[in-house]
Amino acid sequence: MTMAGPSTSRSTTRRYLKIARELADQIDKGDYPVGMRLPPERELAVTMGVSRTVLREALLALEIRGYVEVRIGSGVFVLPESYRTGPSRGDIEEMRDAAPFDVLEMRRMAEGEAAFMAAQRATDEQMAALEEALADMEASLEDVTRYDVADARFHAIIGEASGNQLLQALMRQLWDYRYGEMWSLWYNQTRSITNRRNTVVHHRRILAAIQRGLPDVARTAMQAHMDEVNERFFALVME
Repeated sequence: MTMAGPSTSRSTTRRYLKIARELADQIDKGDYPVGMRLPPERELAVTMGVSRTVLREALLALEIRGYVEVRIGSGVFVLPESYRTGPSRGDIEEMRDAAPFDVLEMRRMAEGEAAFMAAQRATDEQMAALEEALADMEASLEDVTRYDVADARFHAIIGEASGNQLLQALMRQLWDYRYGEMWSLWYNQTRSITNRRNTVVHHRRILAAIQRGLPDVARTAMQAHMDEVNERFFALVME
């Protein structure tokens, strides 16, 4: 299974930003009046000639800048002009944080390889620490803050167990993107207790492969986990 569901091919011009600007211009011109619901996601993606991945990132950028409101299960609605922010009318500037699907693609690669190496190199102490982090996750399903700390610790220990300092640094940087505007806007809407339980199950599979010294299985388990995180985004009904 690949990361993207729909195609995620990118250009260096950040395609989502171009689409966001086109939609902002159409809204400014009145093509989509205040209060109007934008066309269904699949229809709009076809009209704009982009994948659902690119369109969803464009809509996130528009929501951050106050052009639209995404109502999960109902659609995307145009907001009054007074809600809009940015350097100039009709312009959507570059986001300071990375687009969510870029982060997920890189995490899939980096953390998959980290799990592969951890299955070969993890010490008894590191495996015990992974068990402890996972136990904390299981015990804090109702406490999101505590759960997040344990989740971050689990991934960080795998990076440490890889034995590669550059890979550890990359994983820390990628994890930090979770605190960006675009990531937080959509990720917070996927934060159900069911998804937290599923994540614990995924982590248990990753840990089991590391404990058994099965690098390929560990990599596949980590990549499957990242694919599931990706699919949660597409499970959100935006039309």
